[in-house]
Amino acid sequence: MLRKIGIFLLGIIGFVSIVLNVYFFKTKSPSPLSSDKNLQNLKVTRVIDGDTFDAENGERYRLYEIDAPEYPKGCLGEDAKTRLENLILNKTISIKSFHRDNFGRILILVYSNNLFINEILVEEGYAVFSKDKTLTETSLTIEKAQEKARLTQRGVWSDLCLTKKDNCLIKGNYRSANNARIYHMPDCYNYDKITIKPGTSDRWFCTEQEAKMAGFRKSLDCPKL
Repeated sequence: MLRKIGIFLLGIIGFVSIVLNVYFFKTKSPSPLSSDKNLQNLKVTRVIDGDTFDAENGERYRLYEIDAPEYPKGCLGEDAKTRLENLILNKTISIKSFHRDNFGRILILVYSNNLFINEILVEEGYAVFSKDKTLTETSLTIEKAQEKARLTQRGVWSDLCLTKKDNCLIKGNYRSANNARIYHMPDCYNYDKITIKPGTSDRWFCTEQEAKMAGFRKSLDCPKL
């Protein structure tokens, strides 16, 4: 008798579990694409690099809160551009616009086929999270995607992009705010404070000549010869 009761109770528990799973699956939170009424549709006509593209309306757009490697010189810069092309080129996408950057590009969040493109590029290691002063509702999502990429060493977080060559100690630092490329020698005042960020246009150089040929200038805080 007790055995029959036990089997009956297990059956009840199993049934309730199935019902609850179905309920929560059907009532889960909608994606940003389906819930945001401020989205605009546009067709992508040209991809410039891993985070910038042109649209049919003549505007140039940049994916918000992410930074892809410089094209074509940055580590995985060409791969990042190719990945973005595969995701959005010649397709009609949905975007949420913010403000323009210093170069006149409209900063946006991009959705295509129910995929959040900003997040995908970061999670796959083709871009890094670029924190802005004004955080969006998706900032945490992109930041978590970066943590996944970093922990699994994908893309710009792999040894391919992070390994420094022996005896190449010159730090090339790119400042996107004013499009400045500055290199720092080991004897420069701020050398220890400069970090080479993966997925950006920062680079290690072996010689000053190599840095200058890449468009970098020497930091003003370095000792005068």
